[in-house]
This record gives sequence, C-alpha cells and structure tokens, in this order.
Amino acid sequence: METSQLTSFLSLLVALSVASERLVEITKGFIPGLDRPHPDPRRESIRKAFLQILAVFAGILTVFLANPLIPREIHQASGLLEIIGLGLLVSGGSGFWNS
Repeated sequence: METSQLTSFLSLLVALSVASERLVEITKGFIPGLDRPHPDPRRESIRKAFLQILAVFAGILTVFLANPLIPREIHQASGLLEIIGLGLLVSGGSGFWNS
C-alpha cells in the first residue's frame, strides 16, 4: 500500500469513527440512563458493556451505509465479513472521541 493510500485509508477510518460516535451519542439521548454514569457499580458496568456493544453495532452500521460512497481506491468492502471487520475498527475509535 502506498503512502497516499494509507493516508486516505486512515482518514477514512477517522471520519467513519466520528460518524459512528455521533450515532452512539444520538442513541444514548433516546435511551434513558445511558447518557450518565450510574452510582451503583454493578449497574454502571452493565451500562458500560451496553455502550460498547452499541458502539460495535453503530460502527458496522456506519460502514454498511457509507460503503457505496467509499472510493474503491481506498477500500473495497465487498463482503459482509469485510464490512464487519471495518466496522469493528471504526468502533474501536469510538471510545477515543468520548475520552
């Protein structure tokens, strides 16, 4: 992979990660209790686990929806496994934007 392609791919990951995080934030606003920490440690751990699962689904959905718009020179997610893999990469950056 050439340097310009690598730069474009990393830029794509960052953009998709930000879009995925926005989707998580919007969803958190619709579900009561997800938008703020819970005082009970057990319920807080459940909330955090749910947010991680939500971030994974949001990442996969974001990649699936954006896939037709991604230039083929940067990435070609032609199969479901590739979309899921890229979605997992995107969701990994989701927590970074919140920290």
